[in-house]
Amino acid sequence: MAGGRASRVGDVLKRAVREPLVQFLAIGAVLFAASALIRGPQRGTTGATLTISEGRVNQLIESYLLLAGRVPSKAELESLVDDYVTEEIDYREAVAMGLDADDTIVRRRMRQKLEFLVEDADASEEPTEAQLQAWVKTHASQYRLPERRAIRQVLASSDKRGVGARAGAEGWLKKLTAGADPGKLGDGSMLPTALPLTTEEGAAALFGKEFARSVFAHEGKGWFGPVASPFGEHLVLVIETEGGRNAALSDVHDKARSDWIEAKRDAARDAHQARTRRRYKIEIIWPEPYRDIAAAPDPTPKTKKTLEGVIE
Repeated sequence: MAGGRASRVGDVLKRAVREPLVQFLAIGAVLFAASALIRGPQRGTTGATLTISEGRVNQLIESYLLLAGRVPSKAELESLVDDYVTEEIDYREAVAMGLDADDTIVRRRMRQKLEFLVEDADASEEPTEAQLQAWVKTHASQYRLPERRAIRQVLASSDKRGVGARAGAEGWLKKLTAGADPGKLGDGSMLPTALPLTTEEGAAALFGKEFARSVFAHEGKGWFGPVASPFGEHLVLVIETEGGRNAALSDVHDKARSDWIEAKRDAARDAHQARTRRRYKIEIIWPEPYRDIAAAPDPTPKTKKTLEGVIE
């Protein structure tokens, strides 16, 4: 009887070994054991006291208020705190097991949070008007206002005239040059017959890039054309021109403020990186064929946007 029982146990074990779930668990156990041998002792302590401070509970209440538009009930708050406890315990256990190591997503998220702290700590102050004025002056080319032109146009529609659109426009040009009323010429369309002072980019949005480029390159007076566009052939009159100029602070105040803050954040982040890099000896062993690259990275990474002495 004992032999029969042993045989049945053996059969059960054989069937269990063939089960995918059992195989998966066995592989996991082997990997976990190997990880423990490689990494050495656990890096964290599990089972320690976990205290949820009043400040943390208030943060949970504020987060709920932002999402739901009201404060949580007692039952809801109890559930929120319970969920936070589970999250905190799982986080501690995961760190203790080394699950955060060599995880690209975790590393990038931690770097991002650190950079946010560094940037916000140094860029929380509002720039003064004097600082913004100096910023705009130093970066004048960045804020230069482009040339603008006001125009009148008469269209010979390619939809209505086909290949004859250009010939039709040329005939109207002679009449316009002789003083004809432009309102009595041209094919009807959804396009505006006149544009107020507009940049080349604004004209391109309505008539196409080639049309805008031709109109803003024209230097003569009076009607000219035909100027091609996706809609046909145009005759154009430049009514007014406003040359490009350096912007005053009042023209670009909001953008200058945004750029100033971004530049200060960039500078704060790069200064932090330079300080922390000085605490490490960094050596890189490059594989072939990259051996000609420097063995140590630049200890002072450069900002994408420099403050150029405007911000101390």
